[in-house]
This record gives sequence, C-alpha cells and structure tokens, in this order.
Amino acid sequence: MEDELRQAVPELKNNYAGSQLNIFSDEVIECARLVGTPFLKETVKLLSFALNVRWVILCEIDQERPQIARTIAFWGDGQHQDNIEYDLNGTPCSHVASGEIYFFREHVQKQFPNDEMLSDFGVQSYVGVPLHSSDGEMLGLLAVFHDQAIDERLEPSLTLELFAGRAAAELERLTTTSAAERLGRIVEDAASETFIFDAETLKFILVNKGARENLGYSIEELRNLTPVDIKPEFSQEAFMEMILPLKTGKVPLLAFETIHRRKDGSDYEVSVKLQLLRDQGRPVFYAAIEDITERNATRRALQSVTNRLDTVLNNTAMAVFLMNEHQQCIYMNGAAEQLTGYSFEETEGRTLHDVIHHTYPDGRIFPLEECAIDRALPEDNQMQGEDVFVHKDGSFYPVSYTASPIRDAAGKALGTVIEAKNITEEIKARETLKNFNAELEERIEQALIEREEIEAQLRQAQKMEAVGQLTGGVAHDFNNLLQVIRGNLDLLERDVAGNVRAEHRVQMASAGVQRGAKLAQQLLAFSRKQALTPKTCHLGHVISGMGNMLRRMLGERIDVDTIISDRLWNSFVDEAQVENAILNLAINARDAMEGQGKLTIEASNADIDEFYSRRNPELEPGQYVTLSVTDTGCGMSPEIKEKIFDPFFTTKEIGKGTGLGLSMVYGLVKQSGGQVTVYSEEGHGTTFRMYLPRSIEEAETLNENVSVAVIGGTENILVVEDDEDVRSTVTGLLKELGYRVLSAEDAAAGLAIIESGARIDLLFTDVVMPGKLQSREMAERAKTLLPDIAVLFTSGYTENSIVHAGRLDDGVNLLSKPYSRDALARRVRECIDRAKTEGKSNVTSGRSLENVQKSLRILVVEDEILIRLAALDMLSELGHEAKGCTSGTEAIGLLEAGIFDALITDLGLPDISGYEVATQAQSRWPDMQIIIATGDAPEREGRISVTNGHTHWLSKPYYLSDLEDILKRLSFPLQSVSEQ
Repeated sequence: MEDELRQAVPELKNNYAGSQLNIFSDEVIECARLVGTPFLKETVKLLSFALNVRWVILCEIDQERPQIARTIAFWGDGQHQDNIEYDLNGTPCSHVASGEIYFFREHVQKQFPNDEMLSDFGVQSYVGVPLHSSDGEMLGLLAVFHDQAIDERLEPSLTLELFAGRAAAELERLTTTSAAERLGRIVEDAASETFIFDAETLKFILVNKGARENLGYSIEELRNLTPVDIKPEFSQEAFMEMILPLKTGKVPLLAFETIHRRKDGSDYEVSVKLQLLRDQGRPVFYAAIEDITERNATRRALQSVTNRLDTVLNNTAMAVFLMNEHQQCIYMNGAAEQLTGYSFEETEGRTLHDVIHHTYPDGRIFPLEECAIDRALPEDNQMQGEDVFVHKDGSFYPVSYTASPIRDAAGKALGTVIEAKNITEEIKARETLKNFNAELEERIEQALIEREEIEAQLRQAQKMEAVGQLTGGVAHDFNNLLQVIRGNLDLLERDVAGNVRAEHRVQMASAGVQRGAKLAQQLLAFSRKQALTPKTCHLGHVISGMGNMLRRMLGERIDVDTIISDRLWNSFVDEAQVENAILNLAINARDAMEGQGKLTIEASNADIDEFYSRRNPELEPGQYVTLSVTDTGCGMSPEIKEKIFDPFFTTKEIGKGTGLGLSMVYGLVKQSGGQVTVYSEEGHGTTFRMYLPRSIEEAETLNENVSVAVIGGTENILVVEDDEDVRSTVTGLLKELGYRVLSAEDAAAGLAIIESGARIDLLFTDVVMPGKLQSREMAERAKTLLPDIAVLFTSGYTENSIVHAGRLDDGVNLLSKPYSRDALARRVRECIDRAKTEGKSNVTSGRSLENVQKSLRILVVEDEILIRLAALDMLSELGHEAKGCTSGTEAIGLLEAGIFDALITDLGLPDISGYEVATQAQSRWPDMQIIIATGDAPEREGRISVTNGHTHWLSKPYYLSDLEDILKRLSFPLQSVSEQ
C-alpha cells in the first residue's frame, strides 16, 4: 500500500503547483509508513489538504446495525474532531454504503433535506467512496464535503480511491484485532471459570483469571496440570471414558456436576459444560465452569424447608389449598384430598369453586360472584366463616374455612391460601350442647315447679299446724264444758231417781256428752295433743289381729286382703290409735266403694333418702314402717285430695260423718313422728300410706335388713308413664343413676318403641294409663319380642290391687308410688340383676347366647387422646376389659407387666412405629391377636403379616359395629392368654 501511494504522488503533483508540492509529497510518504488509527487520522488530514475541502470523515458501519455509521477519523476546519455516530438513512452516505462512489457537485442539501449534519455545516458538495474488506464485505466509507463546489480539476473521486484501499485494509485489521482483544479480555475477566486443555495430553492451555484465583494456582503451575488433577472424584481412566463421546463426535456437548479441589485442599462444587473445538486444526477441549457451591447449599436449605413444610402440611388435619391470581388450584395437601375426594392432579389448574363449591345443597347453581371465599383475592381481605362443599361423590358436607390473600414482598396480592375442615361432628356437638341447654332449662323449670310444690306443701303444713293449734284449743275448752255438763247430769240423775221420764232424758243427755267427748278426742288427735301410750310393736301383728273385725264391719261384698312384708321392722306407736286409724280408713274406703270392692292393707319397710325428703319437707330422712290402705273405689279429684285432712271436711251427705276421721289419722301419724300420703285417681281407687318411725329395740334381729348402698348402671330403660311430671322426674332420676333412658306417654307409644328394635334391658311402666292398650298387654308383647327383657311395674296401689282380681301373676315386680330415689335404684338394679342371674342376656340386639363373645383383655396403643378414649369406651360397651397407652415403649412395658388377649395399635406413634410394637408383641407372645388401626392402610398385597397370621387391619374412622365385627373374627386358643 505504501508503494501505491508513492506511485500516486506524481499524479497528485500534476494537480498542485507552487511551494506546497514538496511538502505534500513528504506528508504522503510519511502517512504511508503509519498503521492503524494513526494512519487513518493522517489520511483524513491529507485529503482535506489535497482536495482543499473543509471536512473529511472515515466511518465504519455497525455490523449488527447496518443503518448506523461511526467515524473512526474526522477532520474539520483544520483540526481533528471528536468521533460521532449517525444514522445513514436520508444522508448521501447511504448511497456510498450501498457499495458505489457518489459525487454530488452542488446543492447536496436540497437532495438530502433531512440530513441535519449537512444543514448544520452548510455543506454544498459531497464525494464518498465505499471501504470493502478483503473478502468484499462492506466495512465503511470515506467521504469529503465542502461548503462550496469541490474543484473537479483535483479529481476528488480518483484521489479518494487511491486512499480507500489502504484505509479499508487498516480498518479491517483494526476491527479484527479489536474483536479478538475484546474477546480475550471478556474471557480473562469473566467471573465464571474457563479452561482450555489439549484433547490428547489433557494439559491446560488456557485458564482464565477467575479459575486461577478460585483454585489458588498460578498460570505456570496450571500448565503442568490436567483436569483430572483438580477433580478428586475422577480417576484418569474414568475421565477419559466420560469424554470419549465428545472425541468420537457422538455428542456435541457434555454437561455434568462434580467437585474441584483447590491448591489448599478445600473443595467446591461445580457445574461443567465441556465442548471439543479446533484451534488452527488442533483439537482442544473448552470447559465453562460455574461454582455452584452456594447455589447447591441454598437448594439444599430450600429443599429442607420444603420438606419440613410438606411434613407440616401433609400431617395437619386442616385441608390447605393454594390458588393463583386466577383462583386456579396450584396446591392441595393430603388432608384437602381426603376432604374433597379429589386428587391434586384432578384439580390442578382448575377453579376451586367450580370443583367443590358449585352448587347449593338444594341443587341450585352457586354463582362464583356470590362466593365469599373467592372474594378474598379481589377484595384483598381475609374471609372466614362456614359453608357447604360438594364432595367428589356428590354428597354435601359442612366446613369452616379461612381464605387469605398471598402477597409478594411489595404487599401485592398474588393468590389465595384456603384452610378448611369438616365440621360435621362439631355441628353435632353444637346440637348436643343446644339439647343439653334445653334439657338444663327443662330441669330448672322442673326444679322451680318442684319448689312451688314444696312451698305449697309447706304452706299446707303451716295451715294444718295453725288449724291444729286452733282445734286443740277448742277441744280443750270443749272438754271443760263437757266436764261441767257431765258433772251436773250425774247430780241431776240422783234428784230424778224414780222418775222414768226424767231418767230417760238424763241418759239421753249423757250419751250426747259421750259423743261430744269422742269428738273432742278426735280434735285432740288432729292437733297432736292426745295422750298417746306408744310402745315398740310389730304392725304386722296389729293388722293380722284386726282381720275378723274388719270383715264384719265392712261386709261380705268387700274382699279384705292383708300383706305383711317379710322381716318387717318394728315401730314405736300407740297400737290402739293405729287400730283406730285403720278403722277410719277402712270405713272411708267402704263408703268410696259403695259397699262392694277390694280393700288391701299392707305393711312394709321404707328407707327415705334426702331426695324424697326434699319433695316431702315434713318427712325427715330415715327408716320407716309403711302402713298402706288401698281401695278400688271411685277415687278423688285433685281438688278434694288437697282438703281431705282438713278438720270437718267431708264429701258425705249431711249427718253421715263429722269429717274428723282422716284428720285423726293425720294427727296420729304426725304426732308419732311420721307422715301420711295419699295417691288417688278418679275411677281407679285410692291408697293411703302412713310412714311410722322404725324402732330399733330389737336391732339384733334386724341387722340383715340394713339397706344396701344405692347403685346405678348403664343399661337401657324404657319408661312408660302417662303423667308428664312423673315421667320427667323418673327419667331424670334414672339418667342421674347412669342409665340410658327412652320414654313414652302411654302403652301404645311404648310398644312402638319396643317393636322398633331399640335395645331395651328394662321396661318400667305405670299400671293404669289411658288408651285401649293396657300396660300388662304391652309387657306381655315385650316379653314375646325380647325374651331377656326385665319388667318393673309401678302404681299408687299395693301389689295385690292392680290386675286380675287385684293380684299380679307370679314373678311380676312392682314398685309402689310414691317411691324414693333409693327405692327406685334398688328395685331397678334388683330386676336387671335378677334377669342376668337367670341366664338372660341384658343385650336385646337379637344375638343368641351362643354368639355372645367372651370378655377379652385388650391393650389399646394410640397417642391421640380422643381416639384412645373412644376406643376404650367402645370396648367397655362390648363387655371387654381394655387399657390404653400413648407410646410404643409404654405398650411394651404394659405387655411385659400384664397379660392381654389382643393388641390394637396405631402405626404413627411418637417413639417407635406400630409395626415395631406389633412385631415385638407377636415374637414374645405368639398367641396374641394384633389389630393395626390406621387411616392409611396399604393395599391388601402390600400389607405385612407380622407373624403367625394373627395380624388384622381396622380402617379409621371405625365405629362400634366395626370393632365388634373384627373382634368376632379373632381366633383364640382353647385356653385364653388371660387364663394361663
């Protein structure tokens, strides 16, 4: 190129004259010796001088943006200018960039009005030539422009062409050299590690700065090493085998992770991408290395957090759903899958509302816009409440839920997290609580009623006390008057002796005095001021001694029956007054029966507790002998019953009675420290019951009759009673004693319950009730349907005054009204236990005696307290002896300390697995039956049998029937483990 310029000098000389010729020739030659950027800068300066123009530019074209040009050398107004970048579009340079020489002699601005540089410089003429690389590629352009017409005599196009070749060559060399240098600097300064090593010897050829610093080796040290020397996980043979596919061309790239070892012996994790390249025909390996130690540590930490989060989410009972910004499901935990019946794969990417929340329970479509859960995201608020979801099987179930927006670091809502749980049992518990509150309110109301009754009784007692004081005073004064009259009659009788008429009148007056004295005595008895002569006596003997007298007094049409309890206690009373009381009651009964019927007199023992005493304030708790007189007469209305003990009150016609007979009975019993009650129903007769205090003078003969402690039970009892208050009271008493109670208002309703198949151990029924079906008929039907059922009758009458001419059949039990809590407890327990001792099952579910399973000793291993307690209750209900514990270690200890027939164990225990407990148990006690209770049982072929085939599976949740069935299937040796 320098020779070409030297040859061009003569031609250029022809265009110039004067002293400048020699100067220009020297500068051209000097310029030819330059290279690179200095040459290009000197070229634009020479061209400005040679062509006498103001501006000369030498530009390169951006290969990535061909419409952009950048000046490499820029001369203007006699000096070098700063390089600029400009858009070729709309400029005369765009024509040159197309590959041809262009010469615009004048008015160039008019042809390119959008070229701002032409306008700013005031350019009038322009000449430009393209610069091509050695292979013909467009590299740039060389152009001159002037504010006047360029002198064509200087042949500007030719001059530019003379310099264009050398300028293009220098521009190409600069571009190539610059790219290589830039690439070298990029590789050297890159943070990632770069290695180039020989494909045959594996010796390092190039190791960049990042790799050297991380490894701790100098470039000289690395030239003597190979990749195997810094890879402790690879041997020479293993590495050569790994890179063989690259060398044979089977794969273009190998990517793998391994360990690099530094000079100081420490290791770090790397990701390697390895390629086979050629450098001037020489095969080399190029390795791009990334230090992934920190990334892997972060990934492991993230995986650890993820695993913990998965553990929490998959072991919580709460169902968890994650929704994206479109409310599409992107996550469900195991509890959510179990709750909905859908797997995550079935719901992923779907709107949750459309899957499990699309329909109201009544079948109506549930619009998304009405969904409170869905509003959590658009409203950016937490939503919570209760709703109804639709299971995969189409069933509906209630849930409580919380829906909360998921926010990014800036607080923007990106989706929703939903927590939900099935609250079916919770709703049942609420209903139970509601029923409990209602029952509590009912009990309170009943207690208030009882209080009112007790207050009424107290007022009655106070009234009777006040009337008693009044009648006592009247009787006292009346007796004084009678004494005066009787004394004067005795005197008068002497004065009229021999006067038959006068004597008769005195005798008539004396008889009236005697009747008045008897009346006064009755008043004193009511007021409890009569002179009693009590002594310890046996009322059974008193009643037996009155039999003949009562039959003569009552007549042949009234059947008199007496019942004396065995081992009747003694009582401390006035025998004569007791006889008077019995006679008064018998006469009243005769009148009520109109001379025809049945009279029953009964003596028995009674133990009054505080409960009964609270309902009868005048009767203190203690032991009494009861004397009952029952008739089959017309009975009494409640209004009459309230007044029967009032002095001078009578329902008889005028002249047929004084109304003091019952008052005398009342006064006698009260004065003796007892109480008298009456039970009567219109049309069904009346029972008077006197409670007389027990005497213990002969205690040595009465020890065997000491009352046993009151006990209850858990059996099922059907109470049939038409009186609502009595039914409510006895139901409450039985529940308080622990029994499960059903109730009915008459015999027909009771029979309906019996025929329904309900489990009933005891029928407790009133004798006299309204309706066509009688209680005895109901009881007979019950015994037919349920042969093992026990029956206990109750009535206000004595046992021999109820049915079939006043006598119950043999074996029929009756509890007389009114009865105390203790009496009820004892008779109920007695009836149920008697049925058991006779070999009759107390379970009425229809199972035969042959199917009743023997009682087993069972160990329950379960760490969830509610599940454990429920299992223990169910096993107890089935008649087995069960014990519970919370861990596998505790279970092994209990098995070693005691003897058990069967083991029921959960799999997920807090210390060791349920499998381990089962394995140890079967190994040490081969005859023990094992039941694994789990909610996540494997398929049948995946279930393990610990040993001996004695392993059974029970799926959670299980019910009483499930537990009963699996226990029936267990096989035990002829001699149970618990019997060894």
